[in-house]
Amino acid sequence: MAMMFIRWRPRTVLSPVVGHLNGVAQSMYIHGEALIHVTRHQQRGAWATEAGGQLFGSVSEEAVRIVAATGPYMGDERSRYRYRSNPQSAQAAISRSARVGLLYLGEWHTHAEDEPELSGSDEDAITTLRARSKLNASAVVLLIVGRAEPPRGLAVYSCDGQTPVKWTLSCGEA
Repeated sequence: MAMMFIRWRPRTVLSPVVGHLNGVAQSMYIHGEALIHVTRHQQRGAWATEAGGQLFGSVSEEAVRIVAATGPYMGDERSRYRYRSNPQSAQAAISRSARVGLLYLGEWHTHAEDEPELSGSDEDAITTLRARSKLNASAVVLLIVGRAEPPRGLAVYSCDGQTPVKWTLSCGEA
């Protein structure tokens, strides 16, 4: 008898997730299409490997809007507790998005935990990324996708210098 595996699929419509940071007037919005893309790769199985990619959108005085996510790619380095994008594929996604007017805002990846937290290697990665990236924004964003439904299963950090800061997330309107 053949075994049948059912892959969990997120709702086809997800409400935007809104982020706030103490002392900052600017809000962050993670829109439905980006949420659907990243939650499609949640590590729900016992042996599921991390997945990840890049985040794209726009920045204004009032808001950072994450409207698209790409990845994972063929050639990525993936294990249960580690992810690294294929550099050529990631750069190609950044170039394609720039041609349609979307800014590169940062990275996303999954964690095998319900409510994800920044690991030491995540902190090193986001500070290195900020130091090495040529951005049109003052900070880089890191979205970590856990197993719980959004917003509880998401963690968003930004880094504009030395130390990443965590955003408070809730469901909201864009």
